[in-house]
Amino acid sequence: MAWETKGGCRFYTRSHRRHGRVVRDYLGTGLVAELAAQHDEEDRRGRRAQREQLRQEQAAFDAAAAPHRELSRVADALMTAALVAAGYHRHDRGAWRKRRVRRDGELPDSRRD
Repeated sequence: MAWETKGGCRFYTRSHRRHGRVVRDYLGTGLVAELAAQHDEEDRRGRRAQREQLRQEQAAFDAAAAPHRELSRVADALMTAALVAAGYHRHDRGAWRKRRVRRDGELPDSRRD
């Protein structure tokens, strides 16, 4: 969306994508072009206001969700500590598995920590 001047004549064009290519539509000069430019500016202001409102809502959500994230982090740490104390381990960040123990209570040679 731009005002252009060629050959001493000022006119308004609007660019958009059609079939993957940028196409410019000639909208004219004078009152028609002025109205189109005003309409485009109002659309831009509306989109800008929507983006700002979305940013504010996202910031409010992030602030409200912060205590939940912290609680989740602490609960995960406690669960990990409890499972490790109970003899479980995670191979390659997979599922929790009970460590194998020989009959005499020792870990196999290849599994000693």
